[in-house]
Amino acid sequence: MTVLNFEDLSPVQKTVEVEIPAALLTREADRVTSEFGRQANVPGFRPGKVPASVVRTRFSKEIQEEVVQRVLGQSFRSIVKEKGLEPVGDPQLEHLDPFIEGAPMKFKARFEVKPQIELREYRGLEIDDPKIEVSDTDVDAMIERLRDQASVYRVESERGLDDGDFAVIDIASSGEDVEPKTDSGHFQLGEDTPLPELHEALRGKKTGETASFDKAYGDDANQEAWRGKTIHHDVTLKEIRVQEKPEVDDEFAKSVGGWESVEQMREAISADIRKHRELEVVRLKRNQIGEKLLASHEFDVPQALVEEELGKSLNNYARYLASQGVELQKAELDWSKIGEEFRPEAVKRVKRSLILEAIARKENIVVSDVEADAEIRKAAREQERDFADVKHHLVEDGGYEALKASIAQERALELVLRESVSPDR
Repeated sequence: MTVLNFEDLSPVQKTVEVEIPAALLTREADRVTSEFGRQANVPGFRPGKVPASVVRTRFSKEIQEEVVQRVLGQSFRSIVKEKGLEPVGDPQLEHLDPFIEGAPMKFKARFEVKPQIELREYRGLEIDDPKIEVSDTDVDAMIERLRDQASVYRVESERGLDDGDFAVIDIASSGEDVEPKTDSGHFQLGEDTPLPELHEALRGKKTGETASFDKAYGDDANQEAWRGKTIHHDVTLKEIRVQEKPEVDDEFAKSVGGWESVEQMREAISADIRKHRELEVVRLKRNQIGEKLLASHEFDVPQALVEEELGKSLNNYARYLASQGVELQKAELDWSKIGEEFRPEAVKRVKRSLILEAIARKENIVVSDVEADAEIRKAAREQERDFADVKHHLVEDGGYEALKASIAQERALELVLRESVSPDR
């Protein structure tokens, strides 16, 4: 094999032109022919006893395709290894000579590689480290939410609707060049709402009474047909519900969380709030580390890695939409436009990953098979799947090494985070 030309198009994009000698092609053709012969089923010949000349004639096209595929792959791997490159994605053939038995073959390929990153200082990065505090007000707010969840609702039929009451209503809406519609719903009188006229119209009304009002809608109205128009609303108050919250006592503490007393409940709630805030602080600090690393490292990224990351983002977004009840086939989403909106963040994630990979390499952070298997076991338990099955699929599709690389990057991030400093401490 002879490299006729190697060109650096950019730090991450290369082209190579190679000539494969006829002797190498012949040896590989003989090997492939032998393999086909052992498996070929040709009438008139016993399995494994088909003459090579018959195999070559009968499976000429298939043998040529297999030979070219193998030789190209072997040649490409040899070249990138020799030059110390780490290719990403599949190489794109720009030229390939036809296969002619006894003649050499030339091919030209364009491919992308991971960039060579010149690491800047990553120890001692300055990041904000917010002080975590939990006040009595924070605890009171959480207890109030628990009271809301434990509330019962009493139907009120003697008096009119008052602030804090829940109103169950039917509302009929109509207007010029607008199709009339009737909706049912409920709201709490006095709460912030985009329709304050509704509150004023029903305040003091009793069950069964009606009210009417007109509303001039702007161009930002939720109902597209109502934008820029005045709509008439007729409202019927069907029911008044009064929220009755439980008292905050030891019995309440036992019923909502199994705590023995109000004091124990407040301590547990305070600890839970602190835990969540600590996790949030860690998330913020990790994001700061990522931004600092991006700001101090400028380099090209392979588009193959960006497209792969973008694909993951779009798949995650599609799953999220589906979980919210969106019918993706009917939603008429412009995935191309969404992809372009997601692209900048995908580029940043790829860059962060490459920087952390370089740090892991410099710090000799190595993840063993035992450690990777532990992560797989954990994931298998959570998904209620068989460990061996999960690992097999990861090994087959290249995900096993990707998992080890991901763990190494995570440890590199933890190292940078541990070595960071706060200007306020």
